[in-house]
Amino acid sequence: MRKRELLKGAAAAALMGIVPSAGWAQRHPEPKPQGERTNLLFITADDLDSSIPGFMGGMQKLTPNLDALAARAHRFVNNRTVAPICMPSRQAFMTGLLPHHSGGTGFIPVKSDTPTLTTILQDQGYFAAAIHKVDHMQPWSCFPWDYLQNGKDRHTLVHAHGLTVAVEEAKAQNKPFFVQCNINDPHRPFYGSRAAAKADHGNKGPYVIPHEVGPDDVTVPAMLEDLPDVRRELAQYWNSAQRMDLAIGAILRALEESGEAHNTAIVFCADHGMPFPFAKATCYDHGTRVPVLIAWPGMAAPRQFGELTTNLDILPTLLDLLGIAPPSALDGQSWMPLMLGQAFTAPRYQVTYVNEVSSGMAYPSRAIQDDRYALVFQAWADGILQMKLESMFGLTWPAMVAAANGDPKIAARVKQYVEGIPLAFYDLHDDPGQRRNLIGEKRHVARIAAMRTALLAEMRRTSDPQFANLQAAIAGKPMNVPQDPARFRISGGGGE
Repeated sequence: MRKRELLKGAAAAALMGIVPSAGWAQRHPEPKPQGERTNLLFITADDLDSSIPGFMGGMQKLTPNLDALAARAHRFVNNRTVAPICMPSRQAFMTGLLPHHSGGTGFIPVKSDTPTLTTILQDQGYFAAAIHKVDHMQPWSCFPWDYLQNGKDRHTLVHAHGLTVAVEEAKAQNKPFFVQCNINDPHRPFYGSRAAAKADHGNKGPYVIPHEVGPDDVTVPAMLEDLPDVRRELAQYWNSAQRMDLAIGAILRALEESGEAHNTAIVFCADHGMPFPFAKATCYDHGTRVPVLIAWPGMAAPRQFGELTTNLDILPTLLDLLGIAPPSALDGQSWMPLMLGQAFTAPRYQVTYVNEVSSGMAYPSRAIQDDRYALVFQAWADGILQMKLESMFGLTWPAMVAAANGDPKIAARVKQYVEGIPLAFYDLHDDPGQRRNLIGEKRHVARIAAMRTALLAEMRRTSDPQFANLQAAIAGKPMNVPQDPARFRISGGGGE
């Protein structure tokens, strides 16, 4: 009865002070009969940076299948994940709730009574299936998949096979389907690296890509140093993204072959940005910016949207699209009015959150940002605790540390990453690498004050557990970040 009660009526979305489903009854007819319901294919990528896809300005022909999907989809290019770490991010977009509202702040399950896209669609008669990354969505009571294949294999055909099986089973049960294909690329260990050799079977057969990118082919993003080993690892990462794209192509072909493409909505997103320093598991720009694609049968001409959005909006948007009333309180809002050319109020700012990482250590951070400026708060930056993340594995971080010995600028960059800054302000237009902290500059005093006030108000409104620490940071007082790694390190949960 709990789920049915939560699904009654239109959403109030009291936690956000908005009504994402306003006009839901007017925009959508009564739900279609069971046999005519729209199916849903939800494709995710693991650790895909926003700079990689061609449709986002990345290297052409690196992701042709994803770019082809983008050409026929609505594109949300100024979107951010709410939590730039695998498990909290996935649980957030599957619940439409902030991590500290769902309980999934780190590598721990959400609260057992939390409605999810899985349970909501199952209650509406959908057959729900997930391929890979299933252990990053817990507990089972909130994600009781009808069919699942767990794993982290980078076999380019495994998701397509799982989709085929799930669609056949849904047809046998005369149900519409919801299939989530969670591609494990371009997560570490990267294509061609020593660490990946065994898992990727020597990059043979379905693990191989046709044209490898080399160190001279990559563009070093602004937040990294242009060093030989950085370029080598970026090339491995770009090649992993190529293999991700092969998996996407196989998934979309399997959908066509199933005969259900004409009646299936497709959504694509990444859980967060690239697994490099100043990106994943931080609130810096390359950790949080993740474009979203949405396409459905009979939609109008595809458009590109630059409004500030968040992955929290995915669940209410998909429910709106499918004609299903959302739960009574969500932190996201539906994009359907925007996509249908109706009234839509985009937020002035977006807030992103880091709490605990895969090791169980707490590195609580918040960032509030508009389309140009970012105010970043790191509650863990006490001058004693040092950052230790999976993004420090591999070639890039050791190369930066070695180069710091003879370069004061790189040494300052290394210090910024491992020691943090309690409160920093960045101009993403002039300083996309977020290297220059402008918190003390007079020309930004009013803007910083406005963003600081907005962040305080949002943290107070949502009962953010880091509210008191932000107050302390502003006042120049000590912050308190207790550590309990055993509690937040989930068994078998894998990496970030």
